[in-house]
Amino acid sequence: MLHQFVYISHQVDEFTLEGLRELMVQSRAKNKRLELTGLLLFDPPLFFQVLEGPEVSIKQIAADIKADKRHRDMDIIYNNDNLAEREFSRWRMGFRFLGTGDECSYQHLDERVKRLLRISNPNGQLAHDALVEFSEMDDKFFDLP
Repeated sequence: MLHQFVYISHQVDEFTLEGLRELMVQSRAKNKRLELTGLLLFDPPLFFQVLEGPEVSIKQIAADIKADKRHRDMDIIYNNDNLAEREFSRWRMGFRFLGTGDECSYQHLDERVKRLLRISNPNGQLAHDALVEFSEMDDKFFDLP
C-alpha cells in the first residue's frame, strides 16, 4: 500500500539558486533510496510539496522534513493512506518555481496555486488536485535552470 501527503512550509533563510540545486540533488538521492516520488513547487517564501511511497518511508521523510532547519511552520494539508498507484511516478523529486513559466497553461495554474497557498487554511483536496494538474503537464519544466 502506498501513502501520500501534501504540505506547505516557509523558508527560514532565502535560498540561492545553487542552494536549491543542492537541495534537489540531495532530495532526489534520498527519495530514490526511500522509494519516494513527488513534486516540489516553490513560491518564495513558500514550499508546496507532495510525497508518496511506502508507509515507513513516508513517516521517515515527514519526520525529517519537520526537523529540517531550512524551513518552518510545516503544515500537512492532505493525506492519503490508501493510494492505489503513484500519481507522481515520473519524478524522484520534480521541481518548479511558480510564476516563471512561459506557457499560458502554466501561468494560469501557477496563479491558481499561488492564491491557494496564501489562504490561511488551504483546502487539502484542492491543493492535491492542483499538484496532479502539474504532474500531467510536460515534465521538461520540472527542474532548475
